[in-house]
Amino acid sequence: MPHNTMKSDYPVFWCLKKFASIPEDLDWLSPQESNRYRQFRFPKRQQEWLLGRWVAKNLLNNLLTDSDTLPFHELSIHNEDSGAPFVMWNNQRMEGSLSISHRAEKAISAFCFDPEISIGIDLEEIEAKSRGFVEDYFTEPEARMVLALPIGEQALTASLLWSGREAIVKALQIGLRIDTRQIALKPPPLSSPEEWKPLEILQCPPEGKNLKLFWRKSNHSLVTLAIKHNNREDDFHSDWIQQIL
Repeated sequence: MPHNTMKSDYPVFWCLKKFASIPEDLDWLSPQESNRYRQFRFPKRQQEWLLGRWVAKNLLNNLLTDSDTLPFHELSIHNEDSGAPFVMWNNQRMEGSLSISHRAEKAISAFCFDPEISIGIDLEEIEAKSRGFVEDYFTEPEARMVLALPIGEQALTASLLWSGREAIVKALQIGLRIDTRQIALKPPPLSSPEEWKPLEILQCPPEGKNLKLFWRKSNHSLVTLAIKHNNREDDFHSDWIQQIL
């Protein structure tokens, strides 16, 4: 599929949208998506699904054209059995890796054209986690570290450790079927500005070879992005991550 070659120097693009930005007319959904939309029983889940499609199509529209003329209904976002999303454009499957996350009436999407790269993005509110949650889902060293922090720092650190796990399992397309304590992360200094920074992976399932993890704050939220090359180890760095407004 064609795309803007100038932007192809950057392997990963991302975009964030709020629920209020969705137009009332849903003619931008593909016929398959319209059918899926009507099948949801619970409004909250329906709205989250809809917002995920909206942010993904806005991102793809920017990457696939140099204008705003791409009919959104020609793009259709489907899901693998694993839950991982993929893109159909004019009834052809696009190469590349797509990831979507939503939280608190916001959604974020990331896309990479390289078929050898898998990505996973996660959007998380910075909020307190219970002691039981921390002890159940984090490794013992992580849990001890989080619980020893001042109360004001626990919410951000615990949210970051959890969001990093979400991004990793998305990139590996294994979901949360694994024991999350198979993953261990090293929290960085938390006073960094709102820009992408690496998040060190101390341990990961075997599928996580050649995996890199990045994070950034965004007001009262944080975003994590996992990037994995399927065949070789690349020296990914934050300059390769570009926001699309």
